[in-house]
Amino acid sequence: MIFRHSLHIQTVNVVIEAFPNPRSVSSLDVLLNDVKVGTIVRTPGDFNAFSFEDSYRATGGVPVVSLSFRAVGGGLRKDPKPVPRALPAFFANLLPEDKLREAMEKHHAGSVRAGNDFDLLVALGADLPGAVRVVPGDGTVARLDDMPSPKPKARFSLAGVQMKLSVIKNTGKGGGLTLPLGDEQGSYIAKFPSTSFPAVSENEYANLALADAIGMEVPERELVEQSEFEGIPKEFETLSDGKVLLVKRFDRGTNGERIHIEDFAQVFGVNPSRKYEGAAYHDIAAALNVAVSSAAALECVRRLALAALTGNGDMHLKNWSLIYRGAGDKPDLAPVYDVLSTIPYISADAMALSLAGERPFKALNVQRWKAFANRARLPEAAVLNAVVDTVERVDKFWWSLPEREVIPAKVRERIDAHIRMMTPILGTCAN
Repeated sequence: MIFRHSLHIQTVNVVIEAFPNPRSVSSLDVLLNDVKVGTIVRTPGDFNAFSFEDSYRATGGVPVVSLSFRAVGGGLRKDPKPVPRALPAFFANLLPEDKLREAMEKHHAGSVRAGNDFDLLVALGADLPGAVRVVPGDGTVARLDDMPSPKPKARFSLAGVQMKLSVIKNTGKGGGLTLPLGDEQGSYIAKFPSTSFPAVSENEYANLALADAIGMEVPERELVEQSEFEGIPKEFETLSDGKVLLVKRFDRGTNGERIHIEDFAQVFGVNPSRKYEGAAYHDIAAALNVAVSSAAALECVRRLALAALTGNGDMHLKNWSLIYRGAGDKPDLAPVYDVLSTIPYISADAMALSLAGERPFKALNVQRWKAFANRARLPEAAVLNAVVDTVERVDKFWWSLPEREVIPAKVRERIDAHIRMMTPILGTCAN
């Protein structure tokens, strides 16, 4: 699945500050906002053991770190078994992947060993997605005489062939966009154009606008010029021309407060390398039905119908998330993100996960949706109605949507052709 890896959007969050050499750290405190929930210890043999704090376990696991840690009967599961040379799945999914990870390991060369999850988590842990922070435990920084003094390094987070940077949108005279420094946090994600996939920023911008138009919860977004950015580290510059998609982060509040989120690879305890195979779409819908509501499960159906209709073959486990607002004890389905049509770039693409045993877009007729409803334990009529409603809404809004005009004609024509092909296939649900 070479193309899938190149289409998976990575996220970089950059903060410049001095930090202990990751190789000198043997213990990490895991915080959810200001609540210490547990500790990760690096043991001899490079095993990584995570254990919950007794005080957090006594709360029954509130606020929630991850549904993957919750026991069926309530409370928390036993501590996960130590993993050699890797982190438990929840923490592994906080780290960047593929080429971005390689770039970061080079950026931190000398302190982060290639392929070492613990080293990388130490380097990135103070500004991760959602409300989780991972910081060196008290008294656990080894003082090695032969270890060079660390120089300030860029810090990156959010596991997410665009490069993405977390940025600050400046106000007042001059304006512009800059990278956060020190304790500042970026409140926007900037997605840069790709050399491999033309107009990918414009593609996603239009797809987000479509999702918004048909009634889905979508973050604020805009297209901006690359000239508006300052201070991007040389290692992470792109060679692509074109505009940048700027999306408001929904895991940060209006005053910069952290709002906890977890993606469905974390929910299911699946390592990021298995984000295309670790579960099926009916598993996501069923989990939403139990953990959130039947309305959230049907919203999942609408998002699946939109993906099939627009030819989005990248809705893998990490592109679905739960969000924990307020007290953090109950999740909601997070807003739509990372939605675009992959069909213009991969003509033979298919759904990222299985939908009732099938992935090809053309196979998603009424029988497939009925089977999906049965596996997800959702009312068949409600599922079919959600599919039909989505098709009707897309047909109503897409063809006159102003944002579609920003997509170059050749890319837009391929999206249009796919929508025309899929409309009668999904329309079989109306019969």
